[in-house]
Order: sequence, then C-alpha cells, then structure tokens
Amino acid sequence: MSARGCQRRAAGRPGRGSGGGIGLPLGYGQIDEPLTADQLADAVPSPRDPRSTRALEVAREGWTLRDVLAHGVIDYHPVVAGTATDVADHMQQWFEAGACDGFSLAIDGYHDGVDAFVDQVVPLLQERGLFHLDYAGPTLRDHLLAREQYGLDPRVTEAATR
Repeated sequence: MSARGCQRRAAGRPGRGSGGGIGLPLGYGQIDEPLTADQLADAVPSPRDPRSTRALEVAREGWTLRDVLAHGVIDYHPVVAGTATDVADHMQQWFEAGACDGFSLAIDGYHDGVDAFVDQVVPLLQERGLFHLDYAGPTLRDHLLAREQYGLDPRVTEAATR
C-alpha cells in the first residue's frame, strides 16, 4: 500500500464522489479510463458500504468508472454519468416512454452537484418543455395545485383564543 493510501485512511477520508466507496479521490476527468495500477493498489472497499466490494472487483477487471456506475454496481437505480445533455436526454427518454412521471435525484458527493444540476440540466429540460418555467402562485399550496382550505378547524381557532 502506498504512503498516500495510508495517509488517506489514517485521516479517515475515504475520498470524494463515486471513488469514496473504494477509498480513492476520483474525478470526472477519469470517468472513461480504468483505474491505474497505483490506484488499484490503494483501493480498499468501504466497511460502511456493502456495494463497494463488488465495485472494486469489477474495477480490478478493467471496468471504467462510467461502466461501474451505468451497470448499477454502486447504486441500485439508474445512474447517468456524463454531461448535462446526457442527463437531460436520459430523463427525457424515460419521461416520454412513460417509464416515470417524475424523478428523485441523488446528487453525487461533490460540493457543486446541486448547483450544477440546477444551472446546467434544468435549463435544458425547460427548453424541451419538460420542466416548468414558473410556479402557479406564491404559496406552496399553489405550487402543489392544492385546493383552498374552507375555514379553519375550530380546535385550532379555539386554542388560539385561550
């Protein structure tokens, strides 16, 4: 094991993003390349994530990070590893095929994941007519298209006057 790997584990830092499950700091620039021999020597499955053992096994077989993500080794749901256009295309295909009526997002471990999605993917979905440009009104009730409440519950108004 290299000194770098020892330092990372001694400091309790498993790494960033998708590489965190195998103890490596991996970035998007490496997504289409297999891990190097040095990285494989430093990689250790996370004791907190049962999926990391399998992710490391396939990485040792020469899979790229994109392959590991795309084939559900790290997550048990579809993962899109790519550009904002790739993400928007994937979401559009699922929506138009009737495979979903919405999405729950699991943003990656990077600090800018939510901002990147909002700034890059949402505008593409808006251009395609798949995401709203504005809201129905100023309140959450309006956003949810919930009907107006007819009066207040007397238990609430009586408690407030006591």
